[in-house]
Amino acid sequence: MGIRHLTVLALATLVALTAATDVAGGNGGVPPAEDTGKKPAETTAPADAVAKQYDVKALVARLRDTSAIGFFTKLALKNQVDDLMDRFRRFHAREDGTPLEQLRDEFNLLFMKVITLLQDGDPALGREIAKGREILWGRLADPGEFARL
Repeated sequence: MGIRHLTVLALATLVALTAATDVAGGNGGVPPAEDTGKKPAETTAPADAVAKQYDVKALVARLRDTSAIGFFTKLALKNQVDDLMDRFRRFHAREDGTPLEQLRDEFNLLFMKVITLLQDGDPALGREIAKGREILWGRLADPGEFARL
């Protein structure tokens, strides 16, 4: 049961970091490249390959073991994750009228909180967690994927 909650914490963490790294305008103020008519070479793995390589259990273990977040803070975060998971359960069961966009905002805020806690003490873990933001959000938002969590 504890691993399940930390998995959700890892999911939430990923969302916040990615939200924090998004730059207004989408390209950080860099002017668009000249259009040469050639298709650029693909430098990133397809989304499915990234999802398969993303090891949530390993990240959960690292979150549990990191000294960047204190015991009581981890406990408070666990409670917040439990509350968010409960809201998603009610959303998918159609027991709650909360729009998905509002759940996304709450997810992003919790994610940002975790990333902020990691930024000084364990930045490598924060970056790893951030890589899976959309993967985690997809699992929470999809009823079938959510049922498997």
